[in-house]
Amino acid sequence: MRLTPKNQPISVLLDFDGTITTRDIGDQVIINFAEPGWEHALNRYRSGEINVRELWFYEISLLRKQHESEAVRQSVETAVIREGFSELVTHCKTHEIPIEIVSSGLHFYVDAILKANGFGDLACTRPIVDYDAKGRGVMVMPDGIQDCGMTAMCKCDRVWRMRRSGHQVIFVGDGASDKCVASQADVVLATGSLSEICRSQGIDHTNFETFYGVLNVVRGLS
Repeated sequence: MRLTPKNQPISVLLDFDGTITTRDIGDQVIINFAEPGWEHALNRYRSGEINVRELWFYEISLLRKQHESEAVRQSVETAVIREGFSELVTHCKTHEIPIEIVSSGLHFYVDAILKANGFGDLACTRPIVDYDAKGRGVMVMPDGIQDCGMTAMCKCDRVWRMRRSGHQVIFVGDGASDKCVASQADVVLATGSLSEICRSQGIDHTNFETFYGVLNVVRGLS
């Protein structure tokens, strides 16, 4: 935890896949709807030949426009929101604590899952999937969102924006795409492989299993 002035206002930034949801929905979209070839790219990533951004951009190129609606339907049906998330959102809204989802996940399933579960009004920063003339997926960063050469969307930039506005930043995440941002946030709550990453990198963090644990930390700082 970084040393910050007492009574400094806080903000909360959250990863989506495997953090808000109990499993990585993006992985399921690729497994179920991408053209063949994603397995080879995944093996290259695991061997260290390519990074998260390169893996994700390649996998997205294997998505096809005609399958998007079915991918949305399946994602909404199978996504499970981690326990306590609604209570965290309610607390942040009640106490006027900025809360934003910062995700490298794709807009079509992220937005649909949030809306289906009553969280469609939450601030959400994520890439958009467009399609070329042949219907092949292309990742696009909306205006104002920084691309990152390592992890696709630059989550660190979202931390820096909040810090420039005078906020202490709490980050909540679960995986490899959160490695950089965990080193930049003032307070880190980790689950999944992010816990291991934080331990190996010497990043101060608090483990969590449900958002009730996150809520306790937020209450203690607000």
